[in-house]
Amino acid sequence: MDRDSFSLRKALSAVMGATVLLLGVPALTVSAAGVNDYPYRGTVNKLDPWGFYTGYCTSFVAFRLTQEGVTFHGASLRGPNGKTAFFGNGGSWDAAAASIGYVVDSHPTVGSVAVWHGGEDRAWWGGHVAYVMAVDAAGNATVEEYNWSNYVRYGQRTARAPRYIHFVATTKVTPPAPPKPAAPAGHPYRTTDVVRQRSGPGTGYRTVGILPAGQRIMIVCQVRSASVVRGTAVWDRLSDGSYVTDYYTSTPAFNRFSPGLSGC
Repeated sequence: MDRDSFSLRKALSAVMGATVLLLGVPALTVSAAGVNDYPYRGTVNKLDPWGFYTGYCTSFVAFRLTQEGVTFHGASLRGPNGKTAFFGNGGSWDAAAASIGYVVDSHPTVGSVAVWHGGEDRAWWGGHVAYVMAVDAAGNATVEEYNWSNYVRYGQRTARAPRYIHFVATTKVTPPAPPKPAAPAGHPYRTTDVVRQRSGPGTGYRTVGILPAGQRIMIVCQVRSASVVRGTAVWDRLSDGSYVTDYYTSTPAFNRFSPGLSGC
């Protein structure tokens, strides 16, 4: 059976084995993105654990970023350059993020934070932030948010924000240089969809990067985990030490180790 046939088998197995179908929600490998799992829904104007007021856009985005390993303390955050900045209203987030070393640009990526200043696209005077859960080929971002069209409630929409903060870097795995007489560092495959790199083999581990669809990766070994993604419990360890679910890779086997790849 060729690789395309195995890829089709993976896709069909996901449909047959799924217990819940989220209609209208893009298929993403972002933890809980597209689901209103915000723990303070229905609670307004209470101080959340990250220093923001519940029911508003900043509190929801802070919650979502915490799931990705970016945690605010007293509405403040220490950035990659070692400095700390205070994040107040949503419209001030881009300046605060840039001052502590995060990339802010006009290009959305999955996991980035969309920012509107006061008055932009009818944002209130304090501005607005939203979490980017999908990006289409035209560069339109599907965002999830609180307190935009639904007052102090959850919502989703497709939009183009003036700017985006990249708290979680979109990274690419650089394949090793042409091997010398030594064995190559892994076996080359590609991602079949946007997939998060994790620090360990499971969705409970922190995100260390995001790989785009079609990215060339080097798989060193495979491990079976208690964390099942779309019917497969196999996770792949990449050459940089991170892990991705085997479901979103071009390996030929489904829910078992592929030929030539050993267990970790």
